[in-house]
Amino acid sequence: MDRPFNKYYYRESTKNKKKIIHKKRQSIFFYLFLMLFVLLCFVALVKSPVFKLERIDLIGNERVNAEQIIRATNVEKGSTLWQVNNRMIRNQLEGMPLIQSAEVSYLMPKGISIIVEEKEPVALAPYQGKFLEISRDGTVLGAFDKIKGDKPLLTGINFNRPFIGQNIKDEDIYYLEEILHIFCLFSSETLSMFSDFNVNNSNNLIVYTLDGTEIWLGSENFDKKIREIPNVLVEIRKKDTEPNYIDLRVNHFPQNNQE
Repeated sequence: MDRPFNKYYYRESTKNKKKIIHKKRQSIFFYLFLMLFVLLCFVALVKSPVFKLERIDLIGNERVNAEQIIRATNVEKGSTLWQVNNRMIRNQLEGMPLIQSAEVSYLMPKGISIIVEEKEPVALAPYQGKFLEISRDGTVLGAFDKIKGDKPLLTGINFNRPFIGQNIKDEDIYYLEEILHIFCLFSSETLSMFSDFNVNNSNNLIVYTLDGTEIWLGSENFDKKIREIPNVLVEIRKKDTEPNYIDLRVNHFPQNNQE
């Protein structure tokens, strides 16, 4: 017995087959036309002058001028709002040396809003009579003739023609990143008892108090050791001694000056 052509167990006529094929072709042409229509509408929308970019609102920039930021967005003149890729612009801006983070959003129908957060200084470093502002990640943010603010002083760095936006991370001073992080953990009041933090010795961070006391911190556990310093100084004053230095690399007090 021949296999039936359909579920109703009867053979379809040639005429019915042609009708079905014709309907299928009509459906295909309809969907193709619909897709083409949607595509043309999209192209017209993208190119429409109604959404032509006319304004960029910029908020949060103080160190970086607006022209530099707008240039970094790579937004071309005459672009429409639909041609602006927010994520790409954000990535471009966050790649700038002085920018910490950025947010980009649309201002319908003809603008975008850019909010940037710039890197903040956590330390100052002397260089040829000036003081360089250093951020948490080691970026040079600015230079001033006098000490600005109450940031800790970072000495002993061998600069080679530093410039704004340069990262000062030194492979020889492997604890430099940690000490910059430590500056963020302590209050200005706590750090104000120190005159400077000297990183010249790659194996031993040396800090100096305002009265000139030299303290050796070694190359690790700075958080714990800095917290111990006030108590150590109190104990030394109780003993009425004046040591050459205080060595916190080991868990004991140094001996007095010896002739």
